[in-house]
Amino acid sequence: MAVSNQPLPAGTKDEIQPKSRWTVRRVVTIVAGVLGGLIILLFVLGLLLALFSNVDATAPRIQIIRDIFIIIMALEFILIVLALAVLILQLARLINLLQNEIKPILENTQDTVNSAKGTVEFVTTNVTRPIVRASGFMAGTSVLIRELGGIRRAIRHNGKGQNHAE
Repeated sequence: MAVSNQPLPAGTKDEIQPKSRWTVRRVVTIVAGVLGGLIILLFVLGLLLALFSNVDATAPRIQIIRDIFIIIMALEFILIVLALAVLILQLARLINLLQNEIKPILENTQDTVNSAKGTVEFVTTNVTRPIVRASGFMAGTSVLIRELGGIRRAIRHNGKGQNHAE
């Protein structure tokens, strides 16, 4: 079978190239399902321990597991507080950057734009407008002279033509 160098039709590339099975949506769905299943499994395990075990033997084990979870939750709370502190510091640095570096740049840019605007108005008033008026006057004058010269030639040609006819 011969392979041509012609471009493929619009939908053909997607059909030839295999699509990745691991999209973000699929990964999030799988992770959420696994976490949900784990929570349900822990709930069922706790329910079975509470219903079908000897209370005197199981209670100390459950208290140890509870204490471990409390310690883990306290460590997570400390990590969350530290992350919030870092977030607040980064936000303060961003505000400082905006106030002390970007604001002066914007003010200088605004001053430059205002200066350029004044320069453009000055050039328009004192250079461009007089040049346009002078060129308009010169164009009108050249047209007037050309027309006057054309009238003289027309009069001369008519006068000479009448002399030859007589």
